Amino acid sequence: MNKISIIFTLVLSILFITGCGSKKTVSTGGDLEKKAHTKVISDALTSELQYETISTKGSIEFKIGSSSKKSSATFKIEKDKVMQVSVRPMLGMEAFRITFTPDSVIILDRLKKQYLVENIKDSKLMKDFDFNYYNLQALLTNQLFVPGKQNVTEPDYDKFNISSSKDVYLLQTKDKGDLSYNFAVDASNRIISTLIYNEGKSVTLQWTYNEFIQDEGRLYPTNMNAKIDIAKKRLDVGIEYKKLDINKKLDVDITIPKGYTEVSFTELMATYIKAK
Repeated sequence: MNKISIIFTLVLSILFITGCGSKKTVSTGGDLEKKAHTKVISDALTSELQYETISTKGSIEFKIGSSSKKSSATFKIEKDKVMQVSVRPMLGMEAFRITFTPDSVIILDRLKKQYLVENIKDSKLMKDFDFNYYNLQALLTNQLFVPGKQNVTEPDYDKFNISSSKDVYLLQTKDKGDLSYNFAVDASNRIISTLIYNEGKSVTLQWTYNEFIQDEGRLYPTNMNAKIDIAKKRLDVGIEYKKLDINKKLDVDITIPKGYTEVSFTELMATYIKAK
């Protein structure tokens, strides 16, 4: 599998946050009302979580086959600038730090004092698809997006084909790599699932949102689940947290400590995963 493909799968896994604590969920379902094409899209955009920064604490859990991994973590987003997860498996001590910027992925391995930097824009694989940093940010924050773009604007509305059933609108679009993007929007104008797939290239990502809560006038999901299939390799990820800290000042450290060794992704993974 291409190195960037593996990184994309790994980081998707790591970016999911789970946590403990009770929460009062609110219903977002119901029967749809009849709407014009533009109204479906504009209502979904208006209902999105508005933020400049997001942070939360929790844990990470993902499954491959019968194996599962779980660890404490902290998660930070500074909108359109940086996304970072700090993995802390033992007594709050940081073991890994994974950072996304619009241009790159940085993985810092504190256990082995090594690091990896990958330039996303120069990747030969990513040149075949429109999916970008802003699209990943939208997935993590329950928002509609157009492949390859930073924001959804009115001229983009015609890029979506819209159909409906009794309880969801289905908004469908494609990118230049022929990946299909399918957003299911319920009667509350919230995205309840996003499906990205290409049967010919054996790539599928099913991302679902559940357990929405009302928090200081904001409505957002506190449970997310992902099923990732790449070349018949399956990864299941669960996300659950109590609440988000929104628009608080963040300190996002992207520096590489002195004395760390730069490695390739293959070298980084070989340290922890035995080849099969």
